[in-house]
Amino acid sequence: MKKYNFLVVIAFLFLACETEISNYKTDNLSNAIIVYGEVGNLIGPYSVRINTISAYSPYDAREFIGKPVEGAKVRIVDNIGNTTILGDFGNGLYKTAILFKGLPGQSYQLKITTADGLEIESSIEKLQTPPQLQNFSYKFIDAEKVENMRFDVKASIKDLEGEENFYFIKKQEFIEFQTTCPAPPPPPAPPPPCYFKCWRAPLNTQPTLLNDFLVNGKNLPLNIKSVDAFDWTDYVVQLDIQSVSKQIYNFWQRQEDQRTIGGGLFDKIPAQIVGNLRCVNKPDQEVLGAFVVSGTTKQRLVIKRFEAMGTAAFQKVEAYADFNNLRNKNLPLLDCRKAGWIDYNLGFSIPEF
Repeated sequence: MKKYNFLVVIAFLFLACETEISNYKTDNLSNAIIVYGEVGNLIGPYSVRINTISAYSPYDAREFIGKPVEGAKVRIVDNIGNTTILGDFGNGLYKTAILFKGLPGQSYQLKITTADGLEIESSIEKLQTPPQLQNFSYKFIDAEKVENMRFDVKASIKDLEGEENFYFIKKQEFIEFQTTCPAPPPPPAPPPPCYFKCWRAPLNTQPTLLNDFLVNGKNLPLNIKSVDAFDWTDYVVQLDIQSVSKQIYNFWQRQEDQRTIGGGLFDKIPAQIVGNLRCVNKPDQEVLGAFVVSGTTKQRLVIKRFEAMGTAAFQKVEAYADFNNLRNKNLPLLDCRKAGWIDYNLGFSIPEF
């Protein structure tokens, strides 16, 4: 009987502690404005994006993404007094004229006036000398099995001596692919044109950060992943190398540190990443993001896989491609642009360089 009474008391306490929550509302804990823009030595246009962090809503996923800041006056000012006004393209996007570009050695500052009167500006950033890319080349490495064949790609940056240099490297690949044409109609009907060569651009969002600490003035080798030899189509590797300020380098480095946190005991603690922007007339207004001024070098390396491998290696690769159905023979097409199974299908050509 005592045991029964004890259970009744526990059940009563449990039910008594139950609380019904109704009309729960969430509040946005941050009114931060997010800004990102770039200026370099190459011909533009250059763009600036401005968004706000908006409140979370379980009924509208767009609320979590943020809302564009429209109707702002955006301008880029250099150290000799020139002002470039950016056009308003809507949805928080602002652009310079197509022919606008920065000049190495000059300094630039981003200034923004929002529709509600906030004055936002970046720190003054010097446009560094564009880095020199050297020894950008490839070499075919033969092997008994196709899986072990590869093209080793190498490149290095010629570092300028006597100063601290910081580099931000972006790599993009463009890979040619081929599809299978349908069987031609019986004569006398002429065969329709078949376009079976297209390009794809695998998504690559992981940049490389590099500095010349302890190697000032020397060649800095770049760590570039080898290209496989599973196919004989052309393969393009594009490198965008930006020479940036120490502040911008640290901004990206902190993002990379937090991206690679694995939950270990000695991992860095996640924290707010502060860029080079601030609100002048309202100091407590949080401004996130960065205005990046960089000396940029762009270069492409076309890897002619068919020409680089010998006859014996090509025969192995051809058999490998046929066995693994790389041409998707069961899905014939007259136009490779319609190959929906290909991620990031660019069509017949890659973007202009």
